This record gives sequence, C-alpha cells and structure tokens, in this order.
Amino acid sequence: MTQAQTFRDTLAAQYRELFTTPDYSMAAARMTPEALATRMTDGLKAGTANKDGDGIKRTCKVLKIPYTYGAIKAYLNG
Repeated sequence: MTQAQTFRDTLAAQYRELFTTPDYSMAAARMTPEALATRMTDGLKAGTANKDGDGIKRTCKVLKIPYTYGAIKAYLNG
C-alpha cells in the first residue's frame, strides 16, 4: 500500500465519522466518504485542494504528518 493510499483510507475513515455531524450533512448528501477522500487526496497531491477541513486535520494527526501543504504533499508523493 502506498502512502497516498494510506492517507486516503485514513481520511475516508475520518469522513465516515464526520458525515454523521451537521457540519458535514451537505457533503454526506452528495458523495460517499470514500469519494470525498479520493477527491481530496488527489487534490492535495496536485496542490489544488484546501487542507483546512477537519478530515485533513484529523488525518494528519493520526498519521503524524506536520499540518502543512509541503509535508502533506511530500507524504503523498513518498
């Protein structure tokens, strides 16, 4: 499993939990946690996604990645 896959799977797990909260109800109505995790992981890898959501913050904490664009991109490309 690549680091990008680990990040995506961890992010999907975080989104599964967050999708049960009111703040994520709109996202939950439009896509699955896995689809959003894939979209965000691809966007972070390409440098086009915002890292400021709770799912990304939680994923970085779980994986012990510094919460910076550079560190996230390095992890995803590692």
